[in-house]
Amino acid sequence: MLNPKMIPGKTYEQLMEENLGKIPIYSDEWTNYNPADPGITILENLSAFQILQQEQMDRVPMEVRAKLLQILGYKPQKGSGAKVYLEPRGVRENFLIPADQRFMVGDISFETTLEREMTASHVIGVYGKDNDGFKDFSHILNRHMDIRTAVFGEKPAVGRELYLVFDQPLTPDEQQILYVKTDDRYPRNPFTESCGQLFGEVEWSCYTAEGFVPMEVTDETRGFLTDGLIRFTQPKQQPEKYEEDMISGYVWKATLKRADYDLAPMISYITGFLFPVVQKETLVISHSFQKAAEVSLNCAMLEDGFVRVFCKEEKGTSYRLYEECTGEAEKGRLYYRQRNAYGSHTFRFDKRAFGYAPGRVKNAIKIVVYNEEMMRKYYLGEIYGYDNQEIMLPKEHVVTDTFSLIAERDAEDGGKRYDFVKPGRMEEQELSYYLYENEGKIVIVDAGEYVGAKLYLASIAVTLGKEGNVRAGNEFVPHGYRDTIRFVNPMAGTGGRFQETVEDIRKRFVEDMNTPHTAVLCTDYEYLARQVPGLCIAKVHAWMDKVKNEVQVTVLPAAPEKFPKLSELYKKEIDKWLAERRLLSTRVSVCQPVYQPVMVGGTIYVKPHYENCREQIEQVISKELDYIHGKRNFGELLRFDKLFHAVEALECVGYLSNFSISVDNGGYAVSEGADIRPNENCLLYPGKMNLEILPMLDEGR
Repeated sequence: MLNPKMIPGKTYEQLMEENLGKIPIYSDEWTNYNPADPGITILENLSAFQILQQEQMDRVPMEVRAKLLQILGYKPQKGSGAKVYLEPRGVRENFLIPADQRFMVGDISFETTLEREMTASHVIGVYGKDNDGFKDFSHILNRHMDIRTAVFGEKPAVGRELYLVFDQPLTPDEQQILYVKTDDRYPRNPFTESCGQLFGEVEWSCYTAEGFVPMEVTDETRGFLTDGLIRFTQPKQQPEKYEEDMISGYVWKATLKRADYDLAPMISYITGFLFPVVQKETLVISHSFQKAAEVSLNCAMLEDGFVRVFCKEEKGTSYRLYEECTGEAEKGRLYYRQRNAYGSHTFRFDKRAFGYAPGRVKNAIKIVVYNEEMMRKYYLGEIYGYDNQEIMLPKEHVVTDTFSLIAERDAEDGGKRYDFVKPGRMEEQELSYYLYENEGKIVIVDAGEYVGAKLYLASIAVTLGKEGNVRAGNEFVPHGYRDTIRFVNPMAGTGGRFQETVEDIRKRFVEDMNTPHTAVLCTDYEYLARQVPGLCIAKVHAWMDKVKNEVQVTVLPAAPEKFPKLSELYKKEIDKWLAERRLLSTRVSVCQPVYQPVMVGGTIYVKPHYENCREQIEQVISKELDYIHGKRNFGELLRFDKLFHAVEALECVGYLSNFSISVDNGGYAVSEGADIRPNENCLLYPGKMNLEILPMLDEGR
């Protein structure tokens, strides 16, 4: 009777009033509500106890709640910037995109993570090939046409081929990315890694001087079944121009090796080549290099000109700060810097000239690049050594994976030594700290040997979370330079989020607890059957067959057929999925859907001056009777009165006479009075309509 989900803030009196009001719902024998009644005394005590419990729960600190959730396996998900893939348009020659190049959409910043050379090659043609020869599908390169094309035919068969044709050869041993937009009329459950090539197997090859050579391909579309990226690695052999029939150019070929498709692959458009950017704004970044006389760095932030160079001279020692030599050679920790092109600089070290140089150790050179704002804010403060010292950062919503600090301490020779420290390290005598990325602060849990050290930013980037999940079709403007090349994202951004708060984790925990992972009730079987990876499922119904003593699950696949049937592959995948999640004592059987037509008869009188009355009436009746495409599920009662009122509500209808619905002796449905009850695995659909449409004779009726 007590409400376990009491809303915080209720008083004892409010709770008692609610509980007293519930007594008649659960008992008609309890009639004495006076304080002297022992039952009321017990109820008062329990209500008071619940209020006290709630007050204690409200006092539990967030840190304790986080620890309790962590014990249950619920750790906070890190924040991450949204990932977007950009397509350059108007490219006439190969060009280099440096690492950390920023692209803007309004006020939102996206950045490259790696240096990448973009090709000037373009997809100029798409052709299919079957027993009748080549077919031109090049219209799917036009994203504005949106014509869904069955590239392997309406009934895919082993051996069918698809050719992608390019105007220029691609560089051997380099990866290129295409985006494929597929038919979305039939929603498909997401594939999992364990699915493999569930329905079809496509083998890709590239035409070279040695003929067609196999390609290394990662296909997110699973053989053109879902939207996604396809990553191709150009083989090492030199590409050769392909000339046959209507094809002239450099070719990639897809060949169907297995064709067990539930739906024929349909493509709306193909576009490329793409490169990834991540939604973040890098304020400080650190690049590491092995020992070398000179190193080259391609980083767009170098154009801001704020750089600090650190070198490790011996193994096991800290880094030393090197300064740029701007005049004549002199002794000291110095380096030369030369600008080669936009975002490309070379750093040169000369021990013979300066007396100092990086040693032969791992990550001997670290080049830290700052933007203009951070050059004024990169100093964070001093480590005092008391427990849980907090130091605020200049920004909130920091990306954890990009964050690190520089700790400056006195060296034995009177100079300064520097160490780069990432968050979360808990080694003895090391600087140990936590990063609170949402709040933009660090908490030092153990200063180790770093008491008195000064802290500087070594790398920091911030993100906008979900705001970075931008829609498809935006134009991205490169920061720092202007060009005739346009950058557009053909697919929406994904993955952007802030770090989870304790409340976010709690909500995820509650949602997970309410989501069935093991089937107990029939509704659990229905929920789980809808989730089978890779399948297109329209309807599911589960019920207990008491005669066979097993749970029966019937599934309607989403398909263009008038009366869809479960394929053997579908039955196998559903069986396997449910078998892993059923109780050991429960038998489960997946059965085919069956279909039952419903016949309609009667006389319908229509009002004068209305046209297409029969068409409107039959359309409403068909909609109400169509369980296959409508909202009604297997076994759901067809109510006569609802159908009657739906027809009667039409503006053109005056009244109905001798209106009726019926089923034949197919055995899949029975009449219950004026209503019709389909079997548990049956879907109704419109049958023969014997309707007489007559004009109204009596306007006043």
